[in-house]
Amino acid sequence: MQLGYLTHVAGGEPLLAYRRTVELAVAAEDLGFSSFWLAQHHGGIFGGQLPSPLVLLAAIAERTSVLRLGTAVIAASLEDPLRLAEDAAVVDALSGGRLELGIGAGADGAASAAFGRDHASRHADCVAAVDELCHHLDGPGLVPAAPGLRQRLWWATGSPVGVDAAAARGMGVISGRPDGAAADLAGYWTRAVGEPRVAASRIVGVGESGTEVLQRWRGDPVRDWATELVVQTLPTDADLGTHLATLRTLSRAVLRPTSLGV
Repeated sequence: MQLGYLTHVAGGEPLLAYRRTVELAVAAEDLGFSSFWLAQHHGGIFGGQLPSPLVLLAAIAERTSVLRLGTAVIAASLEDPLRLAEDAAVVDALSGGRLELGIGAGADGAASAAFGRDHASRHADCVAAVDELCHHLDGPGLVPAAPGLRQRLWWATGSPVGVDAAAARGMGVISGRPDGAAADLAGYWTRAVGEPRVAASRIVGVGESGTEVLQRWRGDPVRDWATELVVQTLPTDADLGTHLATLRTLSRAVLRPTSLGV
């Protein structure tokens, strides 16, 4: 089981939020986390300050060496797939092949309107964008070589249709549903093209102990199908000290040899 951390890059002025996020990623690597994920938000919705996660991941790549760097997620329905493939390939090269490219349909109707897209069509648009993205990453073509990136794509979805779509394309699944997802993910393991990958995204409240987090995870219905636990702190606009406290708590509880039975 691998352990990752997700932040919404929320709260404060954007520049401060970005610099704080870089420091948070460095701390995550130092504490033994396997991956670090950034959420995309347009227009500051939910307090998120980051519309361009790949740009910030490029900065984080220069300050880290082994930490896998993920997007959780980029709204593929709002992106030009070729441009997304190009940007992702550049970040992957800068990071030495550490990018984990997570995409989704997007849930922000205001963002869809701002981009001139039909929000009701976002799921179909996402499928079309993913297929074109995969085509460009399969190469050869205009996209710079990014060996292995095609096998590090993730689809954030809570629907059986989305899980099946990810399985058919050899993509990992990011699941935020604690209930009702186990049966879909069990099926994903039998149908996935290539190696199954499931990242379970779960929330940790401010002040929760490592014991509380582990107890909840041990009873999580998705646990048997997950290859990675990705945690995030609520509230999303918590200050840097609070995020660091969560990292340290989970590092002690999950990553120490005496607590590896997760």
